[in-house]
Amino acid sequence: MTNEQRSNSNQDRVWPGAVDWDLGLGSASHSELLWACDALRAGKLYSRRLFGSRVEAEDFARRMRDAEPDQMFNIESIMASTVWN
Repeated sequence: MTNEQRSNSNQDRVWPGAVDWDLGLGSASHSELLWACDALRAGKLYSRRLFGSRVEAEDFARRMRDAEPDQMFNIESIMASTVWN
């Protein structure tokens, strides 16, 4: 095998549409929107989780409010292109 053949064999050969992001229940719609659930503690961002649907994000926030009442949760929609290209 020559150097040229080796360098060509290391190239990514995946078609752009072949990647499937599994985002839970919201992935069925293949939307360009994601839902971010920010956990705030003492006014500062503590963590951010991404969900495929608003229902999933709200369910997560509801469960977390019960588990950690000292955190505030903010849910907002964001474009998927701002997270990854």
